Amino acid sequence: MLTGLAVIGVARFLQQRQDFEDATARSYQVEIAARNRLAEGAAPQAARAVIVAQKQERQRLRDDIDGETRDTALLVGAGLIAGLTGAALLFAGLIASMRRPLEELVEASGRLAGGDLDSRVKVGGLSETAALGEAFNEMAAELQRRAGERDQMETMKDEFVLTASHELRSPLTSVKGFAELLMLERDRLSPKQAETVEIILDNTRHLVRLLNDLLDLARSDAGRLTIKPALTDPDSLVEEAVRAMRSQTEGRGQSLSVEIEPGLPQVSVDHDRIRQILVNLITNAHEYSPDRASIAVTASRQGDGVEIAVSDDGPGMAADQLDHIFDRFTRGDAGLTQHVGGTGLGLAISKSLVELHGGTIAAESTPGAGSTFRVHLPTPASGADGPKSHHIGGFSAHRRGGKGER
Repeated sequence: MLTGLAVIGVARFLQQRQDFEDATARSYQVEIAARNRLAEGAAPQAARAVIVAQKQERQRLRDDIDGETRDTALLVGAGLIAGLTGAALLFAGLIASMRRPLEELVEASGRLAGGDLDSRVKVGGLSETAALGEAFNEMAAELQRRAGERDQMETMKDEFVLTASHELRSPLTSVKGFAELLMLERDRLSPKQAETVEIILDNTRHLVRLLNDLLDLARSDAGRLTIKPALTDPDSLVEEAVRAMRSQTEGRGQSLSVEIEPGLPQVSVDHDRIRQILVNLITNAHEYSPDRASIAVTASRQGDGVEIAVSDDGPGMAADQLDHIFDRFTRGDAGLTQHVGGTGLGLAISKSLVELHGGTIAAESTPGAGSTFRVHLPTPASGADGPKSHHIGGFSAHRRGGKGER
């Protein structure tokens, strides 16, 4: 519209110039006629008056055309500027209408990549942009549907493992109990019978350990792995774990030493769970170390808590093994002279339990020089918001990667 006004202004300017030229031409014709009469001597006074009047008329016409030209030029200039400004604004609006949906699409894609499956974009803009938005929303909805199905399958798997492990543990416990009773009467058994019972007992114990690990794993994945903290002396935790493993280490001629710093503060932990962790660490040191190796268990005050360390002078681990030692189903290299069984879940479960207590667990190792596992447990004074009776789904962030034992 503004451009149209500018065009009208140009036409008006041309018309004004034409009218000025016509009026000027008529004025000169009148003046020429008056000069002719003056030359002929016919009414000289009237002729002179006409000549003066025509000169004044032409001056008036020039003044008028100058003013009108100026006004018209201003109108045309304003119209052109307004037209260009309007075109620029229109172009900017078109660009914005295309850019805004694309920016929203990029932001929604980032959220979707970050795990927000509820991300959607508002469909709008040009037809191509709208089609792209619809395709993105359909893709996000499909990903959300598949994620829901996957979560449902994971839940079913966890429930199955949890139920199966629990149901299998009861009969295995009975078998283990009867095998232990038979071993108490081994003097009344033949050598072949005693050997058979011992094999049954060893395999039953292995299955019970496997089921306990799977049960803890399933509880963790299902968010049912629980602890019930209470104030406990670190001394008793260490002594009980060492006492439970003493006979096994002595059976292979390994030395198991204990060093506890006097006056350690109490820690708020689940006694049985921490004992489970320490027994697992000592068991690993026992199984991965050769006969007559040295295993040391120490407890000391470190920073804002208590640190319990289990060290051995076994074969140690390379750096690439150490990086994955707490992954599920991961076992360290026991060397060429021995084979170590296990589920590869012990250290993973231990890590989950330690973190559930608000603590940390770390491993240090040098190939050929042994390994050290350090468990740091905060004291109640250092963690007023420390662990209370609660549960965790400790492995839900590692369903694919897994957590394991050395």
